[in-house]
Order: sequence, then C-alpha cells, then structure tokens
Amino acid sequence: MRNQTDTITLRTGCKVNLYLEITGRLNNGYHTLGTLFYPLPEPHDTLTLAFGPEGGGFSLSANDPQLESDSNTIAKAWRAFAQSTGFAPALAVTLDKGIPMGAGLGGGSADAAVILRELNARAGEQALSADELNQLAASIGADVPFFLLDGPAWAEGIGERLHPVQIDLRGLTLVLICPSEHVSSAWAYRAWDESQTKRSPGVENTHGFLTCAQTEFKNSPRSRILLYNSFEDVVFPFHCNLLQFKEKLLILGASAAVLSGSGASILGLFRDSGLAERARVEFEKQGIPTHLHCC
Repeated sequence: MRNQTDTITLRTGCKVNLYLEITGRLNNGYHTLGTLFYPLPEPHDTLTLAFGPEGGGFSLSANDPQLESDSNTIAKAWRAFAQSTGFAPALAVTLDKGIPMGAGLGGGSADAAVILRELNARAGEQALSADELNQLAASIGADVPFFLLDGPAWAEGIGERLHPVQIDLRGLTLVLICPSEHVSSAWAYRAWDESQTKRSPGVENTHGFLTCAQTEFKNSPRSRILLYNSFEDVVFPFHCNLLQFKEKLLILGASAAVLSGSGASILGLFRDSGLAERARVEFEKQGIPTHLHCC
C-alpha cells in the first residue's frame, strides 16, 4: 500500500468512437451499444490529487467553477469506491479541464477512471478485483470501464462488456476537431428514442469504409473498418454546422470522417499527412481547436 499522505499529478487522455451503433434501450433508461473505442492522448485533463488520512473527506476545485459539484464524475467515483470498499482516504482534487465538455470525448469518464484506479492501488486488502472495479466503473458511467484499459476496445452492453482489439492505423493521420457546440448526451439519446418511434426527415447517416493494415477485430482479422455513428441521424439535423464540418473534412482529403460519441467533436482519417496538416490549419483559422495524431 502506498503512503497515504502525498500529492500526485496525473494526465487523462480522451477517446473517440470509430464505430457507434445504438442497439436498444433498457428498462432502466440505459441504452445498449456496439462501439469501437480508440484512445487519444490529446486533448487531456490534468488532475492533482492530494491524499490524506481516512475520514478527512473529499473536495474538488477546478479551472471551470461549474465543475465543482457533487455530480462531477470525480466526486461520484470517490463516493462509489468508499461505499463499495469502506476505503475512504481524504482526497482534495484540483482539476485543470482541457477535454471539452459535451464533445463526445469521454473526459468525465476518463477522470473517474483515474480516481478509481488510484484509490484501488492504495486500498490494500480492501482493493477490488479487476471485474469488481469494472462493475463499479460501469455504475458511474458507461464509458468509464474503457478508461481502465490501455488500448482500443470493442464494447457492448452499456459499454461495460469490453473486448480489447488491435487496430493498425499505421500510415494514417487522425484529425480531431472540437467545435464549441455542447451536445448533451441525455438529449441525444432522447432524440434517438423519439426517432425510432416516429421517423422524421433528417440527414442520412453515411457509412465510411476505410482500408487499413491488418486489424484483429472481435477475433477475426480484417483489413477494412467501418466508421459509423447512430447519433449522426439525430444530431446533424439540429446542429447543421457539425454536418458541414464533417463534409469539410472529407473535402479537405479525409478518407473517412465520423462524429465521436454524441458529438460535438468529429474525427477524420487521412492517408496524406500533408492534407491532414492543411485541414488542421483550415479549422484553426475558423477558431476551432484541432488536434492532429499520427497513427
């Protein structure tokens, strides 16, 4: 067990969804998915964790005051771990938020996973098994279990049934744009539910196939992956500029592009790194934060 009184600083990356299909809705309100998570180091959050002895309570400060609430996933993770294990060291968290909210990048889930992992590493005999920690993570948020892993994964259920996969994107450059729009996941799921009972004219979701190096996906090797997102059908009609951004990525040379999560971030995969850099420059000229990742 580590020293219980110390301070550490950790960085949390984010995720994008190369594929996301909503497969159903459960009675408890959660939705079932089939989704392909892919981790990215940028944008990132920075968390400074100051641990103290048990019984000292929890506090959270952030560079954005609206994040300083009991509903923050960081606070939820601390409470959930304490209730599940009885291990509740004092913890003061300082959050420097760099992953935009409402962007479909899982920033809150990534933060919660960091807290759970660090608490579990300190819990000694009260520590949870990998399966128990995964179940606890899923109770906090559907994306949280993914961030306990290190690498791409196919997820089913509400996101808790994870299967690590190998995706070889060598030779490709990923351009991630983060528009300022905030798309609420709760709203997006409600809109999707309504679209299933009453189909209304909207934007047709386009499938983007991408040929890549050999990929081990769900126990079978393949050389093509499918970029797809069920949310595009309901998000794009209400956020038309997001559709325009996706189209612009394709016009600028992306081989495929797709919304991540419920949005508003969008990723494009480029075969030509020069075109990818040009796209980054074009979007940043519009004031849109853009991140370039050489795969």
